[in-house]
Amino acid sequence: MTLVKTMDQLHHFEHQAMATQFSIQLIHEDKEYAQSVAQSCFMRIDELELKLSRFIPDSDISRINKMQDGTELLLDYETYDCLKKSIEVMQLTNGIFDIGMAKLTDVFRGFKKGILNMAEYKNAIKEVFEEKQQGSIYLDPDEKKIYCIKEGIKIDLGGIGKGYALDQIALILNEHRIDSYALNAGESTVLVKNHPDRKPFWEYGIASMKSEKELKLKDTAVSASGFYWNDRHIFNPRTGNNDQTPEFERVWLSCDEAAYSDAYSTAFFLMNEAEIREVIKSTDTINWGAYSKDGEIHFISDNAHTLEI
Repeated sequence: MTLVKTMDQLHHFEHQAMATQFSIQLIHEDKEYAQSVAQSCFMRIDELELKLSRFIPDSDISRINKMQDGTELLLDYETYDCLKKSIEVMQLTNGIFDIGMAKLTDVFRGFKKGILNMAEYKNAIKEVFEEKQQGSIYLDPDEKKIYCIKEGIKIDLGGIGKGYALDQIALILNEHRIDSYALNAGESTVLVKNHPDRKPFWEYGIASMKSEKELKLKDTAVSASGFYWNDRHIFNPRTGNNDQTPEFERVWLSCDEAAYSDAYSTAFFLMNEAEIREVIKSTDTINWGAYSKDGEIHFISDNAHTLEI
């Protein structure tokens, strides 16, 4: 096999789901085959959305959010798997990654739409945060079950669900022996796989106010997080507020799995550099990190075999 030199071997497909635009770039000699595989991937994303979105009334997540004290619920595998990964990241970040912040983001949306004035907004945030702190749910470590101990926690998988979807469609591409692809979920998370002859790397640009870097990614996922694109959508689980002044303008995080890069990047944006380095030391799921501070880009590259700058 030789390095791809003609554009007719590189195919690009897009699909709207999970309130974002998914895209697939893949390299294959047969365009019709590539299109068929991409369609299977998009069908998989739609299936996942039906299970993981809290905005779909009968999804697993909606059913969890409606649970009452003392009840239990049997989950689909994907929901259970995504929740287990979420809890793993939550534990390693000392609760900074928290999928139980849905009611706070709902209140913030109401404020942004003008439904609540400032006084009403502050009172509502305080109330739902106190309710959330007293709530308790338990995910069975051995069975696909979740238990509601006390109501108050409402789940939103927005900080991990899109990355998880990319991991799932990567499984489909691998099963079809497609060995060079770049998957994208709304520009916030990418997942790439490379064949050394077909596509030795995929280009990925990151930028701050004062500098830009063109990266060469190899067999990795990268997620970005910050207030740059979405105005103060990230709430700090330590305070229940989104009015903090973060140490960084933007954070990028690379892992082998997109679910982890998605989740860790969300948490790292709310942490300081010392905390981030401690988390990176505590897990082998992270490849490297980067952040923008004072307009400059800095790298934390303890395990950077997936990256060339």
